[in-house]
Amino acid sequence: MGLILLVEDEPGAAALLHRCIENGTSGHQLAVFPKAAEALSYAAKNKVDLFILDIQLLDYRGTELARQLRSMPEYRFTPILFTTELAGEELAAYREIKCYDFLVKPFTEAEFQKAFQAALEMKAQMQAAPEFLRIEQKQFLFEYEIKNILYIESFGKRLLIHTAQSGEREVTDQISGYGLSKLLGMVPPNRLLQCHKSFLVNPVHICKIDKANRLLYLKGCKTAIPVGEKYQKTVYEREQP
Repeated sequence: MGLILLVEDEPGAAALLHRCIENGTSGHQLAVFPKAAEALSYAAKNKVDLFILDIQLLDYRGTELARQLRSMPEYRFTPILFTTELAGEELAAYREIKCYDFLVKPFTEAEFQKAFQAALEMKAQMQAAPEFLRIEQKQFLFEYEIKNILYIESFGKRLLIHTAQSGEREVTDQISGYGLSKLLGMVPPNRLLQCHKSFLVNPVHICKIDKANRLLYLKGCKTAIPVGEKYQKTVYEREQP
């Protein structure tokens, strides 16, 4: 079930869009806010799959809200539809913010459904595609399919990335110039989990947790990963993959 966030301060327009969305989809949740700040706070706490933003809002412009959303790693590529009475600013936003499309008011339900369904299809295709962590090292670009990452350990400004390859073979690469917190911001939410000040693990590979000794065991990995005291709650109460 996906989540759609509609930001519209005019009640009549919000009701119309609500009805159009209900007619065009099933199994999606809809959250509606009249103010950009409220919507931004909600998006930070929930996983939104599609944004529908009016340009003229009560507190500030929808284009500024879109820029703030794009600054959040989890929403760098999430589809955004703009609604507006004037198309000039939206044409600029289309290029700068990489919104998916915009609708000029008044638009028909058929016009809305065409743009809406295309945005949902694009989101579905994005979710089906493999996810990668891409790291630049001087003139080289390293790509790691996230599902293959076992764990990452930090030694100051040097990282070791351990991945599972075909035939249950573990491969280790050394990367410099990156910290664990920076890597966490480069992948979608919940793909990697910090369990220690010096370790990130991929939660999908966790097969056993030794709470007494504060250790994690990963499928296909001989190394036991430590759990720092600061991270126990996050690790033990994590959502199961």
